[in-house]
Amino acid sequence: MSPGAILFRIWLGRAKFLACAAVLLFIALVPVNASPQLIPGPDLLFGLILAIVLRRPEFAPFWLLAPVLFLSDILQMRPPGLWALIVILAAEFTRAQEYRFRDLAFPVEWALVAGVMFAAMSANHLILFLTLAAQSSFGAVMLHYLVTVLTYPLVSFICYFILQIRKVTPDVAIRFGRRL
Repeated sequence: MSPGAILFRIWLGRAKFLACAAVLLFIALVPVNASPQLIPGPDLLFGLILAIVLRRPEFAPFWLLAPVLFLSDILQMRPPGLWALIVILAAEFTRAQEYRFRDLAFPVEWALVAGVMFAAMSANHLILFLTLAAQSSFGAVMLHYLVTVLTYPLVSFICYFILQIRKVTPDVAIRFGRRL
C-alpha cells in the first residue's frame, strides 16, 4: 500500500470520527422529551472515542479529540475542559494499551473499557465534589456509568459494521508504524 493510500485511509477515518461526533452532539442537544427521565442517557461520544482508539488509534489523535470534547463540554453545559481532560487522559491510557488488546476477545475489551469509564466518571465526580461544584449524586453517576457501559457493545457494533473501523492486524500495524 502506498504512503498516499495510507494517508487517505487515516484522513477518511478521522472524517468518519468527526461526522459521528457531530451527529452525537446534535442528538444530545435535540430536545426529545421534556419530562424527567428515570434512566440517564449513555455517553455515546465517550464510548465511540474508546472504541475507535482501541481499534485504530490514528483515527482519533489528541489534537482532534481536544476541540471535539471541549465543544461537547460547552454545548452540554459542563465545566469547560474538565470532562474533556478526563476523557483525553482515558483515551491516551487506552491508546497505550491498544496493542495488548488487539487479539483478545470482545469481553476482555469490554472489561477494559468498563474499568476506564469507571475511573473517568469517578474522577470527574470526585473533582466536582472537591471543588464544591453542583453535580448529580454518586448513585446517579453510577447509573449513568452502567448505562454507558451497557451500550458499549452497540457502539462497537456500529464501529465494526457501519463505520468499517476494525482492529488492525499485525502486518497493517507495521505499515502504520505501530508496535506489535
